[in-house]
Amino acid sequence: MGRPIQARRRARCALVGALVFLASPVPAGAWGAEAHVLINRAACTTLPEPLRGFFMRYQALIGEHAVDPGPESSEQQGEAERARHRFRLDALDRFPFREIPRTYDAAVAKYGREKLEGAGVLPWRIAGLYGELVAAMRASDWKRVPLLAAHLGHTVADGHQPLRTTVNHDGQHTGNAGIHTRFEDELVRRFQAEYQDLAAFTHPAKPAGDPVAFTFDFLIDSYVWVDNLLRADALARKGLHEHGEAYYRALHVFAGRLAKLSMAQAATDLGSLWYSAWIEAGRPRVP
Repeated sequence: MGRPIQARRRARCALVGALVFLASPVPAGAWGAEAHVLINRAACTTLPEPLRGFFMRYQALIGEHAVDPGPESSEQQGEAERARHRFRLDALDRFPFREIPRTYDAAVAKYGREKLEGAGVLPWRIAGLYGELVAAMRASDWKRVPLLAAHLGHTVADGHQPLRTTVNHDGQHTGNAGIHTRFEDELVRRFQAEYQDLAAFTHPAKPAGDPVAFTFDFLIDSYVWVDNLLRADALARKGLHEHGEAYYRALHVFAGRLAKLSMAQAATDLGSLWYSAWIEAGRPRVP
């Protein structure tokens, strides 16, 4: 069973035009280490029983290990690892991206391995991690489940960071150079205390169905936010000559709601993948 993606997309698209121009301050955050931890922890709260009790017992560990597949591993393992953490949809097709094959082999056949890996392979990385989680649950290897769930969480969260879905990933084509780091790292550090209540903005986990199709759905949703984020950066920089405190206060106002909604959706979608893995494993007894 799939999620109600069309209803959610209509609601999000209705907000797109308004979010940047809402002047009320809202909690901000992005996809630095702190946000990855918060997303994984919030995802634990979305689950139904009997999974919820198990995941809540390991909530701290699942949060702590959300940052394992991060920048350090990317530097050590090179471009192949970095490709697992992005999927630049507009490098392969135009919105709404219906022509991108959903299977890896078909995508390689259409674009060639070099072009595809340049765009990224995040959907199939998620599918691989999801498969490992299913196998561990099916084998009742519950000692492995928290760590596998945490690593899946990192990659799912990456897919909800809008700038990881576009060739304009650092605003380099629109006069927003450096926005990736400002949004993903610095903003979250400055305002992290203000979105500790992320779990309150999530929704109950639902069966996700096919993990690749599910991933494409949320990647396309994330892509919708790209122009809003770039516009927020331009508004925050208006009249300023540096990215100092005044800039980040303004970016917090203009991009905070976008960030929090995206992070909360990441937690909800992650919980749905965990739940689906358990269902696909045959609903094994949870310790």
